[in-house]
Amino acid sequence: MPWKPDFPGEQPSLGWAMLDWYTDMLAQPDSAEYQPLQLTTEQAQFVLDWYRVDPLTGRFVYRRGVLSRAKGWGKSPIMGALGAGEALGPVVFDGWDADGRPVGKPWSEIRTPRVQFAALNEDQTRNAFEPMSEMLREGPVMDYYDIEPMETFVALSKGRIEYITAAALSKEGEKPVFAALDQSEGWVKSNGGVNLAAVLRRNAGKIGGRTIETPNSYR
Repeated sequence: MPWKPDFPGEQPSLGWAMLDWYTDMLAQPDSAEYQPLQLTTEQAQFVLDWYRVDPLTGRFVYRRGVLSRAKGWGKSPIMGALGAGEALGPVVFDGWDADGRPVGKPWSEIRTPRVQFAALNEDQTRNAFEPMSEMLREGPVMDYYDIEPMETFVALSKGRIEYITAAALSKEGEKPVFAALDQSEGWVKSNGGVNLAAVLRRNAGKIGGRTIETPNSYR
């Protein structure tokens, strides 16, 4: 059944299902006791926009994104949630339901998912990777999925979540379904950042994967 908006201007998005998935599966990081992950209104809107699909073809509207906000806004945790969702959640368009709403399926039904958190050095890569690991370890997701969060990667029953640095040439040929490029305002030729970004985008593009940059906002 084709897309049927409930009100003028509404756009179809798999983001509604992913917001529910985050709350149902992931824990709020940096909490003394377990709490379900809750995004702010602005963060949730970014998710809805990022997962928008074309109302005719079901294809994603955006292949590349930029989330530029000041330090402390929560860029790293939301990238962690997006990365976990891309590895496990229903993020691939799989048609329309009886009400004309888009429905999704996990990448694992199509290919082996690989999710990458990229930065210039190992300390930066942990900005999003460590909150994501905590979301997984402390969340209900451990009861529903066969995953093993390790110190430097997360082993999936099919696939892997990992962080990588500016040694871009060693990653040529890999095919991430999702890559987060942290603090990309500092990625220049001299430190290998430009090459790393090009490799990530090229690799993701081969399989219909997507990339998001998270630079700190300018003054």
